Order: sequence, then C-alpha cells, then structure tokens
Amino acid sequence: MFTQRSIPHSRMQLTAFFALALVSVAAAAPTQLTGRATQNVYTIHPNGDTTKCVGVLGGAFVVGAAADIFDCNGSATQKWYFTSGPRMTNPADGSEWALDVAPLGEANRELVNGVKVVLNKSEDGGEDGSPYQSWGGPSAPSAPKIELSISQPANGVMCLDLTDGIKANRNPLQIWQCVAGNTNQIWTYTVVGQITI
Repeated sequence: MFTQRSIPHSRMQLTAFFALALVSVAAAAPTQLTGRATQNVYTIHPNGDTTKCVGVLGGAFVVGAAADIFDCNGSATQKWYFTSGPRMTNPADGSEWALDVAPLGEANRELVNGVKVVLNKSEDGGEDGSPYQSWGGPSAPSAPKIELSISQPANGVMCLDLTDGIKANRNPLQIWQCVAGNTNQIWTYTVVGQITI
C-alpha cells in the first residue's frame, strides 16, 4: 500500500520562501537594455525631395568619405539618428559614425564657406569629444523641416549645405554660412525605423 510521506511544515515554508525570493530577484535583476534608449532612424532629404538622401560617397563606412546626395536606396549609409548631431551605425560591426568637417586630424580646423563634410568615427561632442561633430539640430525632430548647423566662435554658425544646389548623385555636401530661406540649407526627413543605442 502506498503511504504519502508528509513534509514538515517548516520545510514547506522554507521552500516557498526561497521560491518567492528567487522570483523577486529575477524581477529586480537589471536587463541588458538598462540605460539604453530607442531612437528613430531617419533618411535626410534636400528641401523635401524624398527621392534623394544624404549618404556617403561610395556607400561604404570609411573615415574621410564625403557626405553626399544620392538616390534614396535604403542602404545603411543613408540611415541617420540624432544625438549631438546626425549619427549612423554600421550594421556589420555596430560602430558609430558621424558627420564631420574636413580636413580630419587637424585640431584647429576653420569653419569657412565651402569646407567639405565627411564621415568619421563618432566621438561625443563637448569638451572631451569633437566639436566638429556637434551639429545643432533636432534631438527628436518634431517637424519635417530641420536645419543642421555647426558653430565656431571665430566664424559663427555654419549650415550643412547642398553644394551649388545640385541634387545630382555623388554631389558632395559642404558647410556654408547660414542664410535664412536658403533652400540649399533646408533639410527634411522621413522616419524609416528605430535603433537601440
């Protein structure tokens, strides 16, 4: 005949206590996403032309590659998110990239009309990072029109500029003194996804 062995009451309470403690610890344990944020990813267009996108000449993540205008094609080098300026992530290795001004490697670059805009590894702006990657602009755009500008005390505020107003593929972008209403300096965007950073 089968007899059921009873478990002492205190042992049952202890088991229940440990089970409850384990559930509490699991619920309180931080996830790997703690401190990370989800950002919208955008394509950036010259003055509302959604067939053209700001991208990278040659479509490759290469330090010093010119930022340019090209037909929108959904490539990773046309997808931007905003922190202290437009940023993009290389999906192959997760590295972060930013718009910068040429020539790279010079500590005291002058922001003057016609300086080309290039791709560079992302650095935080401010005292510890590159001021040449700290573009003023929306951290969370609320209207489809944006102005991307960079400033230097000696030269004032400069804007991302569509060189000569030409939307032809591979036209490299430049900086130019900001002028209200200058259509070469008006940029619009389309939300194309999200990224967790």
